[in-house]
Amino acid sequence: MDGVASDAPARRRILVIDDDPETARLLSSWFTGRPYDILTAGDGTSGIEAAARHNPDLVLLDLRMPDIDGIRVARRLKEAPATRAVPVILLTASRDVDDKVEAFTAGADDYVTKPFSFPEIDARILGMLHRRDALISLEATIRDLQAANSELEHLLTLDDKTGLANFREFRRKLREEWQRSERYGEPLTLVLLDLDDFKRINDTRGHPAGDRVLREFATLVAGGARSTDLAARYGGEEFALVLPHTELDTGCRVADRVRRAVEDFRFLADEGPARLTVSAGVATWPGSEGVVSVDDRGRAAPRALSRPTDLGKTRVDFAPRGDAGALSLARSSASARRASPHVSSAADDLA
Repeated sequence: MDGVASDAPARRRILVIDDDPETARLLSSWFTGRPYDILTAGDGTSGIEAAARHNPDLVLLDLRMPDIDGIRVARRLKEAPATRAVPVILLTASRDVDDKVEAFTAGADDYVTKPFSFPEIDARILGMLHRRDALISLEATIRDLQAANSELEHLLTLDDKTGLANFREFRRKLREEWQRSERYGEPLTLVLLDLDDFKRINDTRGHPAGDRVLREFATLVAGGARSTDLAARYGGEEFALVLPHTELDTGCRVADRVRRAVEDFRFLADEGPARLTVSAGVATWPGSEGVVSVDDRGRAAPRALSRPTDLGKTRVDFAPRGDAGALSLARSSASARRASPHVSSAADDLA
């Protein structure tokens, strides 16, 4: 009847691999009326194929067969990923201890000597099926725990307010990319972004509005990142972009793209829109003056970030290069200025 759960036990597939058809007939007769579907194979080769095709819940396997003996069949079944967890009970007239040891070594789960008692083999089958059910349940639990652990590890890398990477993940990623940059000689750029006068939003609109502004700003920052970049919340209203394989001039363009996006965006659009600006500091290795370690880079970008705030905000500033990099600095500075008049370096302001 539709909608009514059945109390009938689930049917199980039992594969009998035996070159003696009488064994299969006797087992089929004994299990008539039981929740078992009996499948048969007359030799080892067809038995291996049947196991792969039908995915049985248990295999009853004769030890002595003409083409491939039960030891080799058991070994093949336990080596194959699809049948590795299927219980195998060996059936044999041999009482030799060496045969038993070889069978268990090959992966057999149990061993029954002929002539066998049907109640005994029935009990052994039930025990094996219960053990298989417990193993399947345990594997499912482990998979669920692994998935939950993976999700938890992912959540621990995120800032709960904005959904971007948090400061801990930012530090991990920066160190990882620094090591890769040093090893392969690839440029690495760090951009720090600071919402100008953010405190005014909290003071005049309240902290819930300030939190929404941070979420909207996070969307703009993430939108300026490539798939290989990391966008993170650095702390408070400061955000960061880690840009692997990126030269200084490209880092400045990325920062300026975010600056322009913020300038054009209407924050809190349905609550009385607010206009905000952002200032950015950029540091690159190799090239930025004084940057010889990952901690140096972490300090150079904030130093560069502090200058736009002092010089009128809504600017992008980058840490200057040393004398050896003066030519590259001039080229980067000129390129960045062509892209935006808001981009400057310490060298520009000292000139």
